Amino acid sequence: MSDLKRPGGVTFVIALIWISAFVNAALGIWLIILMLGDNPTLTDWQGNTFEIPGFWLLMNGLLSLLLGFMYVWLARMAAIGAASAQVIIQALAVINIVFGLFRLPYGWLALVLNVLILVIVSGAKAKEWFSRPI
Repeated sequence: MSDLKRPGGVTFVIALIWISAFVNAALGIWLIILMLGDNPTLTDWQGNTFEIPGFWLLMNGLLSLLLGFMYVWLARMAAIGAASAQVIIQALAVINIVFGLFRLPYGWLALVLNVLILVIVSGAKAKEWFSRPI
């Protein structure tokens, strides 16, 4: 195993991945719990009220839990320096940038964070971290 110390930028990205894992898992649990009671309603900007079906809540809750577990797996891979983790992080950052563009003007935070993640993970120190023998 190499004695290379993990760069601070990579540690920052790993922390963001852990935060995303926690938020997705909490959201998944919350959506599943919402399904157990009366189905909640949403009111759109025109004042129309819509009931959210229980099946929708269950499926989105389960998918959020799955995404949370996938983020845990990715954070652990990045922490040990697996080369595939760098590629997956870069691909997810590009996908999130595209979706951030679709969500403008509300997607600015996603755009800025994912561009920052892409720059950090593509840097020389990060490439050295992810290309070292494990």
